[in-house]
Amino acid sequence: MTDTTHLEAKVLLLEHDPAQYQLLADFCAEVGLLALPRSARDALSTLAQHKDLAGVLLAEDLPGVEPDALSLAQAIHKLRPELPTFLRRSSTRELLPEEQAALRHAWQLGGIEDLRAAVQRAIFSLRYPRKLVDGIVELTCASLSSMFPYAKVQAESPYVVHDRIIFGEVSTLIPIESTWCRGYMMLQTEEGALRQGLIQGFSYEGLGGDFNFRELNNLLGETTNLIWGAFKNRYIPPQAFTTQQIQVPLVINHEHKYMSFGSQDPQLCIRYQLSDPRRPGLPPLMIVQRFIFNLYWSPEGFAEFAAAPPPAATGELDLF
Repeated sequence: MTDTTHLEAKVLLLEHDPAQYQLLADFCAEVGLLALPRSARDALSTLAQHKDLAGVLLAEDLPGVEPDALSLAQAIHKLRPELPTFLRRSSTRELLPEEQAALRHAWQLGGIEDLRAAVQRAIFSLRYPRKLVDGIVELTCASLSSMFPYAKVQAESPYVVHDRIIFGEVSTLIPIESTWCRGYMMLQTEEGALRQGLIQGFSYEGLGGDFNFRELNNLLGETTNLIWGAFKNRYIPPQAFTTQQIQVPLVINHEHKYMSFGSQDPQLCIRYQLSDPRRPGLPPLMIVQRFIFNLYWSPEGFAEFAAAPPPAATGELDLF
């Protein structure tokens, strides 16, 4: 059996009753949910601030919502239909079809075990081999350090997301295919922060100043290629497929883009902070990495292969 790791997932917690709040806070800590407690008034603004959520815990009798909390559930579902909503019932009335459609699971007091099973099915439907997650962080940090040799690279704790909202304005997308997985890897960042990082001198000498958006796109594209090459060397056996095709990252540059990969499965997400060790007070450059194994996922077949030397960054930008 492949050793898998249980990753955290962020959820919006909309609960006003002190006893139920404590019950759910303990439940979240136990099952691996990172709860973001909010009031009804702050719920929708929190959705705008956090684009890497995995679900919503909502009380039916939550105050501050007109006409009731079920309308808030429908509003959340309209904005982010990929997020499963778990409703704590406080009444026995039959839900309307449009209310039921906005929910993944409804539970009554005393039904915490039913909630646990529903969360495991809806949020933690995929598990990831521990060696794979640790290896991805290792090879990505090495690749980022190669591309940005004058930046301090730190990885945050990996977690899973259900949101399909892109972070920042610049994203790359590249296919990943092995005998045990098929899907994509994405890198996402903010264009202004990436430009500022180059101005600060994160990358090679001569790479800085007033970059246009095409050059920034290509820099993130080369970074993606470097990570993909290291991933391929370590996790994709040369004999896996009879025909190997060269893959080029697809670059997307827009501020608010929803991307669907035709799957409701969670995505592996890792955030990397690149900071200037000479200027510790400046905000870091954030690069968000996602793995979407939407086409095929069989962690039982995962294996690590002898890796060839990682591809080296050249410091030159290729204009695709």
